[in-house]
Amino acid sequence: MVSETVTMSRASRLFGLSLGYCMVLLDTTVLTVALPDLRASLGGGVSGLQWAVTGYTVTFAALLPTAGAMSDRFGAHRVFAAGVAAFGLVSLLSAAAPNLAVLVVLRAVLGAAGALCLPSSLAIITRLYPVPAERGRALGAWAAITGCALAAGPVAGGLLVSVGRWLAGGVPRERPGGAAEPRARP
Repeated sequence: MVSETVTMSRASRLFGLSLGYCMVLLDTTVLTVALPDLRASLGGGVSGLQWAVTGYTVTFAALLPTAGAMSDRFGAHRVFAAGVAAFGLVSLLSAAAPNLAVLVVLRAVLGAAGALCLPSSLAIITRLYPVPAERGRALGAWAAITGCALAAGPVAGGLLVSVGRWLAGGVPRERPGGAAEPRARP
């Protein structure tokens, strides 16, 4: 009974870690589909749109070693929780970005928050599953769950653009025919 409870607790923690890192991976691909809508609502050229996409991944990759050291120094649970909380907050701010320059900066901050999640989640999994065979299965499950986010990103981006529209810069207004479009920029 106790062993079953511990297994369920570890499994639920593993699922939570996977979902936290899922957000990070989803965000690497979700914006790509929204680029035409971003350009229409925020303006800017191709290079600015490229920075909105790559600013996230460059910052994420560059800060992974530092995030790993922070996880070791301050504790994996704290760093993971801070990363997920910051990621959620900055995601909301990104959706309300008034212009492309602000979005690029917020996407870089989002990459930094995402970098906090990866090494800390792996450290937590290592502690949750000290037996190598169990750890291997847990890492396989973590990789499978989080890997789905890469494939889901373009689909989620398409749904957000078609259903919710890019809300940056203001509340959308209705186009003729019922579709929404972003508020015009002054």
